Amino acid sequence: MADYFDPNNGSQNSQYPQYPQYQSNPQGNDPQQAYQQQMYQQQLSRTAFGANQPQYAAGQQGYGAAVATDVNDVLTKSFLFMFLALLVTGITALAVANTTFWYSVRTNPAVLIVFAVLEIACVIGATYAMKKNNLVLSAVLFGAYSILNGVTLSIIFLAYELGSITQVFFIAAGIFGVMALIGATTKKDLSNLGMICIVGLFGIIIASIVNIFMHSEKMDYIISIIGVLVFVGLTAYDVQKIKKLAATNAGYDPMVIGLYGAMELYLDFINLFLYLLRLMGKAKN
Repeated sequence: MADYFDPNNGSQNSQYPQYPQYQSNPQGNDPQQAYQQQMYQQQLSRTAFGANQPQYAAGQQGYGAAVATDVNDVLTKSFLFMFLALLVTGITALAVANTTFWYSVRTNPAVLIVFAVLEIACVIGATYAMKKNNLVLSAVLFGAYSILNGVTLSIIFLAYELGSITQVFFIAAGIFGVMALIGATTKKDLSNLGMICIVGLFGIIIASIVNIFMHSEKMDYIISIIGVLVFVGLTAYDVQKIKKLAATNAGYDPMVIGLYGAMELYLDFINLFLYLLRLMGKAKN
């Protein structure tokens, strides 16, 4: 077994809603534009988290030699923390959707920029705290990110019908569960798959930026399909990576590793859900 585990850096169809305001006024603040901004924010959060992954290395200053860690216990913690974070995000999104928040954003679009900066700051701060083995700060920042994400994700309740959102959520949960099971049980090394998916993620971000100016429905459809495939692959890869991380633990609190894994899986699920919603969601009239 290696002395340390160094995680690899990572992280439309006709039903897709096309709002005339967005096509004619890309600087506007209609639900679809805000929704697309949220999509980019999720992608950036995933890449920001991947780029700041803690290096759980034996012999790091302040930490001792590798210690025995119950891999299944860490995985359980990761899924539990992920579920709690999703619950917080969902409750927050539903609560905010029933307020005048998005109406105020129309008159002050800078609010979205502030939230975007805060979300990225929480992700980077949380990974830094995890690297320093700071359980309390890691949990607080992860919780704060879950709440902030719920605020911005509330836009989906303005853009899509509630029944459609619920249906897509359960579809995403099913796909996520299958891929997580594969990642947890397969004996095959998924490192190559992970690298391909990470490269694909950066490609999606670049293509999405280009499509801001092109307004191509076909490209948007292709991006969404690739996005689903990327996060399906990342789900299996990240679960296996969490197992390796726990098995090669160098003195870190298993709770911290569980939080680390939860954040990766949380971002995978959110992105998978949003891309499926773009492909399958029924827009409000």
